[in-house]
Amino acid sequence: MGGPGYVPYRDDLPPHAPMPGAPPYPEAPELPPPPIGRRPAGTRFRAALGAAAVWAAVNLVLVLVVAGAPGSARVFGAFLGGLIVPTLLAALAVWLIARRRDWGFGPLVLVAAPIFWVLRALLNLPLG
Repeated sequence: MGGPGYVPYRDDLPPHAPMPGAPPYPEAPELPPPPIGRRPAGTRFRAALGAAAVWAAVNLVLVLVVAGAPGSARVFGAFLGGLIVPTLLAALAVWLIARRRDWGFGPLVLVAAPIFWVLRALLNLPLG
């Protein structure tokens, strides 16, 4: 306490004055209250179905490019019929994930990709 350069603290100093030329702080704007009774818009099932349908179309194009055109209309119809169930299940899963969020179509397509391909692989497993 009595060392060289020690200046005792005084409690009787005046409060700090604002810097000269400093503007006063602006008052915070008062925000309106949030709307009552409105739910935020969410993702519709139609958008989720479209996102899953994108991957069904990609699957169709890949099969046509790799394997070529099917030999008969019956084989092609069976293939298209096999795409319906994974597409609908993927759309349902994506909708359940994004129903309370307002996502654009791009994120929906990205979320639908792994769901569609996993369902497609699981539904094509041979039973027996």
